[in-house]
Amino acid sequence: MRRPIGKHSSHRASLAFVYVALLLMAASYLCAQEKPAAEEDKASTSAQPVKRDYRFEVASIRPVELTGFKYGDPRLKPHFDPGLYRDEQVGLFNLVGQAFEIKHGYQLETPRWMDAEYFTINAIPAEGATKADLPIMIRHLLEDRFALKYHHETRQMAGYQLVVAKSGPHLTKSGEPAPALKGPAIEVKNGVPQFSKDGGSGQLYSGTTAWWRGRNKTMQSLASDLADRLRVPVMDATGLAGEYDYTLTYTPGEEMYAPGYVPPADGEGASTPLENPLLRDALREQLGLELRPVKNVSIDVVVIDSANKVPTEN
Repeated sequence: MRRPIGKHSSHRASLAFVYVALLLMAASYLCAQEKPAAEEDKASTSAQPVKRDYRFEVASIRPVELTGFKYGDPRLKPHFDPGLYRDEQVGLFNLVGQAFEIKHGYQLETPRWMDAEYFTINAIPAEGATKADLPIMIRHLLEDRFALKYHHETRQMAGYQLVVAKSGPHLTKSGEPAPALKGPAIEVKNGVPQFSKDGGSGQLYSGTTAWWRGRNKTMQSLASDLADRLRVPVMDATGLAGEYDYTLTYTPGEEMYAPGYVPPADGEGASTPLENPLLRDALREQLGLELRPVKNVSIDVVVIDSANKVPTEN
């Protein structure tokens, strides 16, 4: 989880990506379809794992000086098994997000310096602990080694409902059963990035154009992905069940501006026509979906009051 970029980032900087491929492998909690209330009650007593108050038996925390990619190597994924937990080049902001199971950046408020602190962690989980117990173990680790202090706040935020446009949805139902997706979503052929045939969901940027592909995505998942991109709450109100495949083509970088906004050209303030629509216009024109503004959405926010930059000794 990364701190979201400010909404007033310059248009020029946002469009500076040239043939940059970003693979978005959505986490299972973003893809899961909501269950009816009766099923949720039943699951709460049977299917869902019981969360226990575990701590790591021992943990080594080493600071990392990043010399390459500013935000660490995205290929380094956390490793967990009953005898070892390892996370390389993980940001302190990310660790806090994992500890509190934060789904979207706007649900977490931290001191700005946390964005720049990175560590490699090797730890031995408590006997009997599973991967589902990682958040509480990481939270205790932050409290014990970084003196983390926090509190919860309920805040009101403006957001959106994802609804079907007047034209009706323009979506393709995913195959039944869903095909096995293998390999990366993006591949490079002859120096040109493109979506791979058998890959999953992903995003691809080339110059001033972005492509967003969804494979076997529910509308709840799309709403959650939009919340990440727009940095505000987005709730699914389409009433569309099942999974869908789709591809959006749009101009990236100005998602937070009003629909139809055309950024001024350099020099005399004239408008430069966009080759592709902005994200919200693309949703309506290409998928038959709209974002309807909603006021006063109640959001639980975790606020970090204080923490030490340097952890206590191993």
